[in-house]
Amino acid sequence: MATSTCPKCNAEVPAANAMLHEARCSGQGVAHPKDSAPTEPGSQSGFADMPSQIAQALSWARTRPDEVVQCLRERLHHYRGKDFYPPERAGRCVVTKEGVAVVEEAIKFVESGASMEGVGSSSEQGLALAAEDHVADVGQVGTASHSSSDGTSACERVSRYGSFASFGECLWYGSGLADARSMVLDLIVDDGVPSRGHRKGVLNPQYNVVGCAYGSHATFGRMAAMEFAKGWEPNQMFIRSRLQNGPVKISEKVLAGAKEKAETTWSLGSCAMCSEKIRGGKVVEIKELGGKLHGACFKCSKCSTSLVGGTYKVQSRSPFCTGCFLEEFGETCKACSKVIDGASVSCGLGKFHVDCLVCCTCNKSIGKAPFSTAGGVINCNECAGSVSRPGSGRPAATRGTLKSVGSAIAGPSTKAKAKPKPKPAPKMSMAKAKGTTMAIAMDYAALG
Repeated sequence: MATSTCPKCNAEVPAANAMLHEARCSGQGVAHPKDSAPTEPGSQSGFADMPSQIAQALSWARTRPDEVVQCLRERLHHYRGKDFYPPERAGRCVVTKEGVAVVEEAIKFVESGASMEGVGSSSEQGLALAAEDHVADVGQVGTASHSSSDGTSACERVSRYGSFASFGECLWYGSGLADARSMVLDLIVDDGVPSRGHRKGVLNPQYNVVGCAYGSHATFGRMAAMEFAKGWEPNQMFIRSRLQNGPVKISEKVLAGAKEKAETTWSLGSCAMCSEKIRGGKVVEIKELGGKLHGACFKCSKCSTSLVGGTYKVQSRSPFCTGCFLEEFGETCKACSKVIDGASVSCGLGKFHVDCLVCCTCNKSIGKAPFSTAGGVINCNECAGSVSRPGSGRPAATRGTLKSVGSAIAGPSTKAKAKPKPKPAPKMSMAKAKGTTMAIAMDYAALG
């Protein structure tokens, strides 16, 4: 497992959790949003801020049920069947299991309850360390589980740093575009979880403190862990030791075994590119490549640029971005020998950029106007007409032939329709090359 050195205490900590360790190192605790410059939701620079933002969002949901209901009613407008289109996703959807029905159920649940005390305005340090341990572990494994890779339970993780009278854990997985309030609303909706355990946990009146952690997740992109408690008594000695040493280390062998057994609530088959199981997260479906693919696997075969959300072409079951596709398979202009990536004109002499189509007699641009290819040269209609008139004194043979043109094709033509000569390796026509497809990603989120 990759590690990095903390600049504050020089401890070797897992690279996946280095930012969280540094934020808490030397007893500084969680950074509060008011102490930091604004950051984009889910950005790397916002990792340290997110735990406090989640804690504040949880307190908001518990103390302002009327506002929660209002937000849930607004959410109903962003469903199309079972596909949920959050405003922050700019038209991209999250695939749900239950659609609007579970949102309506959540509204009734919140309306039937009463407001309760919050869980504080910041993430409690000892509980947050247990949450960080779990994020650092299952985040790299890519599973959705309350148990650590070595079998440690949520209660056992929290007991490392203190004691409690009652305890509960909620886990959220999803896109880095989601903010703290969206995460809490997801937990209250609790799509696809028959027990509605997350909803009941977030709105459990007996809890009065929470510790949160937020980080990367190999399958879903981002993950948040929330450890709720009542009667929490932190053990400062164990907390100080943990702050110095970083997240609890799990052996490479155990982690490797956990990755092989990793499971989520989604079963989407195997990726057509890497053949590994698709357990959720960002997924695209490309029929020409054989079906569903991990979003991370869908990239240009030549330059490795991600094709998710962009245009692409498939050739011989390999995906390409538009630029690489044209470079590899596109036709070239007979005049300048460059790849044609825009409007073109075809004739018996081949294919040309519109700008490269120039009269050989008067040197004027022809564009898409009628022209002649008599004698293997290109002439505008006016020049071609003067050549054909008796006494012009300018035989066609004296005019220069076009460079890079193959054998001359005789016979005048106002709009040459002759088919291009067969080629050993057929090139993709510009019309087809421009008919690219947009790769739309579907996010399969989960709660655990």
